[in-house]
Amino acid sequence: MTLHPRQPRPSAGGRDVSPHDLLATIVADCARTRRVQGHPPLTTVLDVPEDHAIEADPAQVRRVLEPLVKRAFAAAAQPDAGREVTAVREVVVTSVATGDAFEIEVADSGPGLADHVRRWLSQTGPSTDGTVPEGAGLALAAVRAAAARIGGTLRAVNCPEGGVAITLRLPCRQARRLAA
Repeated sequence: MTLHPRQPRPSAGGRDVSPHDLLATIVADCARTRRVQGHPPLTTVLDVPEDHAIEADPAQVRRVLEPLVKRAFAAAAQPDAGREVTAVREVVVTSVATGDAFEIEVADSGPGLADHVRRWLSQTGPSTDGTVPEGAGLALAAVRAAAARIGGTLRAVNCPEGGVAITLRLPCRQARRLAA
């Protein structure tokens, strides 16, 4: 998987997926669902460059990103008993291209994840006993497996101001900057 110009090019591994376009659609769908259900809107930030593409099966990339964004929307809407002041309820999706990888981070202002769930989510390879830790949920188990299928890894950290940030890291061979 590599980053390249948006003109679709045939490839052995899939076709071009625009992380920005895919994430914009997912965020809009989540916001629309909240509105239809009568919930107040959340603050959302999408800071993913439009000039990146991932050469991959779009359905597989969506299997990683959609549950992460949905989880962030659900978590951001939950009160955090550990904080006395109600935080701004938000979901922030960002990305960065480093020298050897492309990373997409989905962060929320919710209650965060238990330490054992964060450690499990960040492990590479199958879990030693094949079980999903209590509190992880089947959605995170599916995200973890889907990330491995596209050659990515996940990292989860609880944010000091509250909430959790989950980062999908794709090696450079999977992502590259588009030509201008």
